Amino acid sequence: MAKRYSRRTRGEGAVIETADGRVRGKITIPHPDGRSVSRWVSGRSRAEVVRKLDELKREALAGYATGETSAEYLTRWAVAIRPTVRPSTAREYARHVEQYWIPAIGTLPLTRLTPANVEHVMAELLARGLSARTVRYARTSLRRALVDAQRDGLLVRNVAALARPPRQERHELRPLTVSEVHQLLQATAEQRFGPLFALLVGSGLRIGEALGLRWDDVDMTGRSLVVRRALQRAAGTGYVLGEPKTRQSRRTVMLPAVALDGLRRQRERQEADRAALAGGEWQDTVGMVFTDRVGRLVAPYIVSGDFRQAADALGFGVRLHDLRHTFATLALGAGVPLKTVSEALGHSSIAITADVYAHVTPELRREAAEALDRVFS
Repeated sequence: MAKRYSRRTRGEGAVIETADGRVRGKITIPHPDGRSVSRWVSGRSRAEVVRKLDELKREALAGYATGETSAEYLTRWAVAIRPTVRPSTAREYARHVEQYWIPAIGTLPLTRLTPANVEHVMAELLARGLSARTVRYARTSLRRALVDAQRDGLLVRNVAALARPPRQERHELRPLTVSEVHQLLQATAEQRFGPLFALLVGSGLRIGEALGLRWDDVDMTGRSLVVRRALQRAAGTGYVLGEPKTRQSRRTVMLPAVALDGLRRQRERQEADRAALAGGEWQDTVGMVFTDRVGRLVAPYIVSGDFRQAADALGFGVRLHDLRHTFATLALGAGVPLKTVSEALGHSSIAITADVYAHVTPELRREAAEALDRVFS
């Protein structure tokens, strides 16, 4: 027979101990439509159950006081978040909210969302053919929105953080070999973006970072460049120059000969483009490194398309982003320390680099052990 603890104050819920020793609690919460809704919680002790009941009560008072639906809150949040994140990030948040979350959970009161609601939506998105990676990104957007709701006192728990994301298959990296790099650069030497491909494979820059470079960011004598900005797509305004992806993305990158050669060829090509135009037709006024033939910013998808054609013609089957992986893999294989490669890539932590390039590190560990063998022997 269940044991009932001493009654709590009216409205604060009841706590009982079940026959099997578990402790459960029940609280009745008023719903905006006039109904009363009972919520149950469980825990290992009375104190834990009381804490959970108090959280439910605070959440109900906060949420029902505003009467906001999930759609109303998410719509408001997607606008409020814009000034605090990169334009491309704000655009993705808004797209996820509009396309995925509002149609599925928009009518539910914000405080009535559960982890099961979120998991059900993710399962439906997977059934529609979206990749696990896309669904995980959508969950990340909702989780960020609910973090702000917690901060504002509208929620006690973040159901998106509690929801289990779908398992994501790790993308098989396809870095180029040294021989393939030589073939690619030779085949694209006279193409429009050949110099850009050389810079990417020699520096590990993200495509947006490379397309955001100005000539005053480049020190040819010092064999380096500084990443200060990145090209981003902004809703309604096309491509703009904005902040790099993370704080660590602001960095100085040392350049090998292959990257320097690409930059020299790009300067010559750009000067030829400028000379071919009549005075005043050149549109670049800030000294961008990579532009089209009249000095305008270049969209990343155009570069990716040209690269895919060149790679397919050589039978490589790689993406433009694989040049970044190629840089990292070849650098690690050449004995460059993991921390140095991580800094060159602009990763937010060395753990990310170690995780992404885990296929390289076992060989490096073997080489380290062999080096110690030679020292001690």
